[in-house]
Amino acid sequence: MKIRGGNLDDCESELKAITEWGYDKDLNVGNEVLQYLQNIFWILREKAKTTEVREFLHDGDKVCILPGMINHKCSNDIEVLKTISQFGILASEWFGILESEREGRFCSFVDRIKPEEYKDSWDNYRRLKSQGDDVVLFFDSDNEVMQYLLHLDYFEYERIKKQNPEKLHEIYLPEEIMLFESLIAPLSPAGKNYHDDSKKDKPFFHWSAIPGGIPSELVNGICLKNNQYSDGYVQELSSLFPNAIIFNGNLEIVYKPDKNMESSKNTL
Repeated sequence: MKIRGGNLDDCESELKAITEWGYDKDLNVGNEVLQYLQNIFWILREKAKTTEVREFLHDGDKVCILPGMINHKCSNDIEVLKTISQFGILASEWFGILESEREGRFCSFVDRIKPEEYKDSWDNYRRLKSQGDDVVLFFDSDNEVMQYLLHLDYFEYERIKKQNPEKLHEIYLPEEIMLFESLIAPLSPAGKNYHDDSKKDKPFFHWSAIPGGIPSELVNGICLKNNQYSDGYVQELSSLFPNAIIFNGNLEIVYKPDKNMESSKNTL
């Protein structure tokens, strides 16, 4: 199947269980922690199929973009999006490829819409409006599955470990600490300080590294930016992500699922 990531060019690879790639031998990590990681994702993926996903915030014919909204930039190639739709936004390690920057191995990554005081005022413009071969997926951050995944953010774990180590056992289960300390942290030295307060003017301060991946059912918005797409492309995209409102770089809605037409619980 076709995959692509932020630091990974288009390639064909096979999707297998994490425990089947031989990481326990190649990386000298216990099979127990690999099993725990993949079981978490499999359980959450099944839960996401039945959980309620809120419609994307909108006002009339336009969506509303607010600071802190969680998103993930990905290829606009429909074959890549089919893989995401079917299996989720997965860490590259599911495909036998170690994350190259060592920022958050065995993790998928999300960003946030930057606040107004962020030093690079053009960052949000580039993410939502500039043309390119990508689209931006948004997630229902209030969904219980997404909330749990954000609880597992590796960058945030490292911040708490550094600033308030006494709280680790209050916030995390022993198995979750094992996941970070036995697998992710030793292999991800570049991401240890990403959430330090001194890094607030850096883009990675607003990132999260989510162990395993994110179920595609949690996608409730897709930004096409200022690119032009055919009606057929938009229709296919809507079938791949049925919970998503699709909009362009001017925040104009180009597709809204029927269920959203009947609901106004999340409109302004």
